Amino acid sequence: MLIYLIIAAFVAIIVMLTWFFLKNDHGDKEPVSALWIAGLLGVLGFVAAGFLETWFIPLKSLTPGSSSYKSAFLAFLLVGLIEESCKFIPLAIFIFKRSYFNEHTDGIIYFALAGLGFGIPENIFYTIQYGSNAGALRLVITPIFHAATVGLVGYFLIKVKIDHKGWWTVLLALMSAILLHGLYDFSLTTGIILLVVLALGITFTVSAMLFVLFFRAGEIDREQGLSVVGKNDFCRSCGAPNPDHDIHCEKCGKIA
Repeated sequence: MLIYLIIAAFVAIIVMLTWFFLKNDHGDKEPVSALWIAGLLGVLGFVAAGFLETWFIPLKSLTPGSSSYKSAFLAFLLVGLIEESCKFIPLAIFIFKRSYFNEHTDGIIYFALAGLGFGIPENIFYTIQYGSNAGALRLVITPIFHAATVGLVGYFLIKVKIDHKGWWTVLLALMSAILLHGLYDFSLTTGIILLVVLALGITFTVSAMLFVLFFRAGEIDREQGLSVVGKNDFCRSCGAPNPDHDIHCEKCGKIA
């Protein structure tokens, strides 16, 4: 019974985080189909990552005490490379040139959804495979870790499209996510108190940064007229374009 409650809690977190981002996205409304595709690509990324990790990484390298710390760290770094790439690359290819990928907040929203899609089957798997204690632990320390790491990379991707930043910024962000992911997994697995504290610091900091960058993205959208707040380029009620900045939206008739 407890296992089902934990799984329900993971699902509830996905629903609440998605609601939070969409509620605080004050630009043009995102296509529902595109949001579902982002989440689905995350799920498919989880499946792909599972095959790649099984193929390239010996299980003993990930088992505490069965190999040197150096070998274990390199193995977990490879896990970070595979998982972050599987979360980011498919969605980046799909969405970069889409017309609705046009606000700074979009970089967070779509890629966070991909991370949530990746994380939910992983969290369910660990909960069923290792029991309610493992599930409860993940529920406390890493419920949105996958969403946070790839969401941060998505933030830099949208800046390439809108602000014409260099692609090197995306590569640097992705490499940082890979390193933090690998360091987090390795530190948590060692059981060494200081490293466990480091792992907790990584997951809490990265998760907090997801929200910090989301609100920063919202501020940039307002400054550039991509939000219903500020220059009011979109209706705050229906999300329709409002290029003339009229008081009332010509589409829905409500105050824009």
